[in-house]
Amino acid sequence: MRSLMIFASWLEATPFSVACQKYSVWALPLCQILHFVGLCLLIGLAGFFDLRLLGFMKRVPVSAAFKFMPLAIFGLLLNLVTGLYMIVVNPSDFIPNPAMWAKMSFLVVAGLNALIFQVTLSDKLRKLGPEQDMPGAFKVVGAVSLFAWFAVMYFGRMLPYLGNAF
Repeated sequence: MRSLMIFASWLEATPFSVACQKYSVWALPLCQILHFVGLCLLIGLAGFFDLRLLGFMKRVPVSAAFKFMPLAIFGLLLNLVTGLYMIVVNPSDFIPNPAMWAKMSFLVVAGLNALIFQVTLSDKLRKLGPEQDMPGAFKVVGAVSLFAWFAVMYFGRMLPYLGNAF
């Protein structure tokens, strides 16, 4: 914990962080709004795809649901940029916070799950038609993804309440 506080103090004193802090009065609320928009895109679209992988909405072809993934990736990138900005502005609030590390852990789980899906299962996706039952591997990927993204969302929301408060 001490080394995390040392790192947070160092980051807070960097010229980039100091410059970001100067504009944080208006930039921080804007980043929070954009972070929420990114979260809506990501959870909404990835969640739609994950539910389809779990076997819901059978009349929707899985390949059609997969076409929304670039927009979900845009939401993820928006969250990464705005989240990093919020950390740079207030590193001592985020870096030692256990909720942040839980959030980052589930973000890694979600990313690895997506990578595994892309490498091992995405080719089989195009062969599935509407009304077709989902293979077990697709259901596992969908369930892990839903759980991981909701855990990311939960721990992100719990940042002010778990660990040190803002």
